[in-house]
Amino acid sequence: MKIVLKAMLLCSALWSVTALSASKELQVGDIWAYKNRPGEDGSTLTILKIENYPKLGKVVHIRVDGFRMINPVTGTEFNDMPHLPFQAKAIERSITHRIGETAEIPDFDQGYTAWRAAFDERKAGVFKISVSKTLNGMIKGNWEESD
Repeated sequence: MKIVLKAMLLCSALWSVTALSASKELQVGDIWAYKNRPGEDGSTLTILKIENYPKLGKVVHIRVDGFRMINPVTGTEFNDMPHLPFQAKAIERSITHRIGETAEIPDFDQGYTAWRAAFDERKAGVFKISVSKTLNGMIKGNWEESD
């Protein structure tokens, strides 16, 4: 009887680990809830693109919707960020549960192209911290008006 009980516990533990790791498998088009900032419970992230880089590993490009931020230069509110690049581990630590998926990936070409050009010149990288910490850091960042 003890052997059967131990086998059942082992199988249960293995199933739980498998289910947990499968639940955080990142796919292009997936929409996820994440550990968001206070008052932004409806904020989500959408996976736009996944790439592998020799030095960075898996890089996940996301879009974030449903947050509230004031542009300190113009004073206007915005609620979405069309492109942010992250190391996959940072996204995996940020997400809580998958909400759904979209077959229509939102356009992020302008942000991706600008990031990729700067990345290739070694002037840009990827975020290694959580999505909410990244958004908080953007609020505190140096903002300037551009054309």
